[in-house]
Amino acid sequence: MLKYVGKCYEELKKGKHIVKVSDEVYLCPYCPPKKKLRYGYIDLLQHASGVGKSSSTKRRPIEKANHLALAKYLAEDLVPVVNSSKPVAQEDPLSGCDHDENRKYFVRTSHGNYRCPYCPEMEKPNYRYVDLVQHAYGVGNSSSEKRTAIEKANHLALAKYLEKDLVPAVSSSKPATQKGPLSGHTHDHDEDIVWPWTGIVVNIPTQRLENGRSVGRSGSTLKDELIRRGFNLIGVNPLWNYHGHSGIAVVEFQKDWPGLQHALSFEEAYKADHHGKKDWGANNDFKYGLYAWVARADDYKSSSIIGKYLRKTNDLKIIPKLMEEEARKQDRLLSYLTNITGTKNKIDLYTPMQKSPSFKVSLTTDISSEDGLDIKESEMGKYVDKSYEKLKNGKYIVKASDEAYVCPYCPEMKKTYNRYMDLFQHASAVGNSSSEKRKPIVKANHLALAKYLEKDLAPLVSSLKPVAPVNPLSGCDHGENGKYVVKVPDEIYTCPCCPEMKKSNYRYLDLIQHASAVGNSTSEKRTPIEKANHLALAKYLEKGLLPSVSSSKPAAQEDPLSGCDDDEKIVWPWTGIVVNIPTWKSEDGRAVGESGSKLRDELISRGFNPIRVRALRNHCGHSGAAVVEFRKDWSGLHNALSFEKSYEADHHGKKDWGASNDVKYGFYAWVARADDYKSSSIIGEHLRKTSDLKTISGLIEEEERKHDRLVSYLTNIVETKTKHEKEIETICSVTSKSLKVLMEEKDNLNEEIKKIQVSARLHFQKVFNEHKKRKSQLESHRKDLELREAELEKREALVESERKRLAEELEENVVQNSVLQFAALERKRADENLMKLAEDHKKQKEELHNRIIQLEQQLDKKQALELEIEQLRGSLDAIRKTGDEDDVVLIIIEASLKELKEKERELEDLEALNQTLMLSERKSNNDLQEARKELINGLKELSSHGNIGVKRMGELNSKPFLEAMKSRYNEELAEEKASEMCSLWEEYLKDPDWHPFKRIKLEGDEYQEVINDEDEKLRDLKDEMGDEVYKSVASVINEINEYNPSGRYVTSELWNYGEGRRATLQEGVEVLLNLWNATKRKR
Repeated sequence: MLKYVGKCYEELKKGKHIVKVSDEVYLCPYCPPKKKLRYGYIDLLQHASGVGKSSSTKRRPIEKANHLALAKYLAEDLVPVVNSSKPVAQEDPLSGCDHDENRKYFVRTSHGNYRCPYCPEMEKPNYRYVDLVQHAYGVGNSSSEKRTAIEKANHLALAKYLEKDLVPAVSSSKPATQKGPLSGHTHDHDEDIVWPWTGIVVNIPTQRLENGRSVGRSGSTLKDELIRRGFNLIGVNPLWNYHGHSGIAVVEFQKDWPGLQHALSFEEAYKADHHGKKDWGANNDFKYGLYAWVARADDYKSSSIIGKYLRKTNDLKIIPKLMEEEARKQDRLLSYLTNITGTKNKIDLYTPMQKSPSFKVSLTTDISSEDGLDIKESEMGKYVDKSYEKLKNGKYIVKASDEAYVCPYCPEMKKTYNRYMDLFQHASAVGNSSSEKRKPIVKANHLALAKYLEKDLAPLVSSLKPVAPVNPLSGCDHGENGKYVVKVPDEIYTCPCCPEMKKSNYRYLDLIQHASAVGNSTSEKRTPIEKANHLALAKYLEKGLLPSVSSSKPAAQEDPLSGCDDDEKIVWPWTGIVVNIPTWKSEDGRAVGESGSKLRDELISRGFNPIRVRALRNHCGHSGAAVVEFRKDWSGLHNALSFEKSYEADHHGKKDWGASNDVKYGFYAWVARADDYKSSSIIGEHLRKTSDLKTISGLIEEEERKHDRLVSYLTNIVETKTKHEKEIETICSVTSKSLKVLMEEKDNLNEEIKKIQVSARLHFQKVFNEHKKRKSQLESHRKDLELREAELEKREALVESERKRLAEELEENVVQNSVLQFAALERKRADENLMKLAEDHKKQKEELHNRIIQLEQQLDKKQALELEIEQLRGSLDAIRKTGDEDDVVLIIIEASLKELKEKERELEDLEALNQTLMLSERKSNNDLQEARKELINGLKELSSHGNIGVKRMGELNSKPFLEAMKSRYNEELAEEKASEMCSLWEEYLKDPDWHPFKRIKLEGDEYQEVINDEDEKLRDLKDEMGDEVYKSVASVINEINEYNPSGRYVTSELWNYGEGRRATLQEGVEVLLNLWNATKRKR
């Protein structure tokens, strides 16, 4: 493991892994999946040491070795160096405390940045001073059970340390020259730019999944990549459409001037690499890598997915308007600070209450009664706009200060939001909630609040830190016409609507909170009139009794330091001690006495205005003593000294309590000082736990130092902002001149860009069409391959089954070999006899053929002889009718008659011979037909024999039907439809009543039957199924008409496939002999 540590250390030294991004940002190269990618130097060193020295079995040795090497590299090679050239006047006067060697925990990380040493796992490692104080107080004063006691104590100690030892001071020296927000960047100030500052990244690589959706790099991956390049950004959001990842993302920067600087640097970096906006719009054939630029008006107004996103989330603004808005805020702040600096003796600007994050200010939340109405979900849109207009018109107070926000629609929540984003997240969460407990009107109000925060209250971060608002507790008396007494003595108020309340005295803020809470309560226990009274009281307090700060010191006010030694140590916060409180024993034996609240009410009624009275208890119960807590300001000291003097005047002071009188009655009281603080009694123990010893002169000096620092700080701010304003004016004039030049260049380039866009559009359309065509071809090719694959699988299965069958037959053949040999001899004899029979049959057929020719010739002679006989008979009858009795003629006639009788006998002999020959031919023809049938049956059982085979005449082929159906249906449904259609036409062909033929006349008197194209069934078949199916059916109809017109069923016929005709018997016998010879050679 040690060798591997050394190896990893050498790799880090050579720069193989990136660790340091900037002076304040570091990365862990061995933990890429972690959400926390950026560390401070100390955080990364603690992380590397913790992982490297971990004893957990989940950590692998190689992981520990890598982190040990990283810790060594950080400690030896990347130790941050403090720049010695920094002017002394700019250093924090307390910055030396951060480098104290005795300090166990490291709180201050860099100039202006702090960290919490008790929360190392926090995602937010860096705080501003005020944020860390608020965090420490928040955790320390938390009432959550999840926080342990030691955790709360640690954070309270941290808060105390920050307030006492790490208070940031502002140097009175003039700061170094600061650069303007846009220094180093050529930017047109009057150009519309998308705000908040947003970058656009295009050409992000994507890939298509099996389901057809596109995926690409995530926003976190792109964010890490851009951070490594040195761009300081908030987040990266990829844009998605209905296809998935669009290959485009938007980059969000901070909403301040440094954020704009980072955005323009981001744009210029890509522009320098020829990957800017102009390069993306150029008509190049191929683009690689990411292209990026800052979003402007043309992107905002475009109809693409980028424009749609920007119009939903951003606005268009110009730099001068943003500067004017910030200047107005600064003017208001300076005016406010000018007012309060003149009343420094009246307002304690740095009271511990104001420093604590639990300090809350009650604000005017004049929510009208219509907010309690019920509306429908469909009416939410209109009501959102209505509430938004109310917020814009200032009807509700949302922003108390630059770092304090409140929700005007949640009066029951006594919470002031210290950050803009906290209130924005609260409003968005409530507005978009799916809970049924949230009413539609509540959701609509919070949606309007989110819209108002986003559009009108989005903070422009300024270098100024707002000062706490004016203390509202220094008020004045109300008018004399008041029916109810609200303000009793100075700074003490009472609620006239709750006389039965135990707590009858309030401070101004407490009474406003009480009146607002009761008036806006949703509890059924509160009556409407009670709520109305408290709402009226809240309105009266805000408008009629609003406390104001007086610029002049009242004449009647007594000096709080009169009669008090400035160098005497006194307990602070101001504390009084009350002793000799009557006690008595309860049933369980413990001592009990008057409660602290009762004593406090008694002291308030006497005008001492304590904050709290704590009865001190020991193991026996009530000790008979109590401590009285006063306010931590000069008025609190004044009340404490008045409290002490009052009891001294009654001879119940500290000296009287220490006198050796026998009997002491009543309360004895005094102000706690050093002897009480150091005493070993229960009083001393309590004071040492909760208070400190200070002198009045020390407190005055501390206040003066704070005031001087504040004045110096404000003077520095005014000077800085004045110089900053002049620099901005100079930048505006320079950029306006450069803008004119750029606009002229832009006009010249517009025409060229239009031409390029047109050609690019045409080229893209051409490529798209070609791609679409190629895609369809590939799709059809893919389907063909799938069909072939299915056929090959079927054939493979058939071949396999055939192989098994042949193997089985081979085994059977081996067993039956002897029988087959004998059968072969018998078959040979039979074949020889068949050959002889075929030869004899051939000779007989030839003789019969010759004989038929002779018979035809004799038949012709017979017909001629009969004709001659008939002619002779006719001549004889004619002669007899004429009555000619000539002997010569008679002799001729007699001779003719004899010859005629001989011819008739000869004709009878020829007829008898013809009949015998016809019978012999018929018998021979039947034998030939029987032999032809046997030959057809034999060839049916054998496989293919070349051109000669058996054809089923009148059988319908289903393949044309299947091909026609495949163009309409999928494969399974096509087979089913084709089978149905083929069966239907087989039934049509068997129908004897259907005769789709017509007779046409040939040359002469001959006629021929041909298919009738006008037949209704055939015409419908051709129109519906196409020419191929029609030709197949027509061929079958012709075959049936030729070979079996009467039966109209399928018959087998010996067929010559090579010549497309009926094969002769001789051709079939020759095929049979060839098969015999081939079988004989194999054996």
